[in-house]
Amino acid sequence: MFAICRTRGDSATCKIVGAVGLLPVAYEAHFTPAVEIGWRIARSFWGLGYAPEAAAAAIRFGFERLQLPEIVANAGVANEKSMRVMAKLGMVRDPNDDFDHPLVPDGTRLRRQVLYRLTRSRWLAQSAPPGP
Repeated sequence: MFAICRTRGDSATCKIVGAVGLLPVAYEAHFTPAVEIGWRIARSFWGLGYAPEAAAAAIRFGFERLQLPEIVANAGVANEKSMRVMAKLGMVRDPNDDFDHPLVPDGTRLRRQVLYRLTRSRWLAQSAPPGP
């Protein structure tokens, strides 16, 4: 979880922005076992760049410290904002990977999910400083 705090004189006020992190996928699917990145950002902070910035730090931790071979992310097919964040992070979607989420009831709008992937090798190539 992370917050934004402002100080005025001797007092400070803080607002919770949201939470971002890595976790093992807790259900069976064609891409599991896997580690996913997820975020929940308070609506008042949408569009300010907090999700991609915090997610990029979590991805860096996953690849550098945990040495993960791949990180995935998924969202409902109508969640264009999250898909933009995934693309900003360098994650790639193959429509053949889209799936029906086994923990979401049939007939609900969140059942169908898009899957984005980012391999460690792709991340390293994207993160490398430009050559001379």
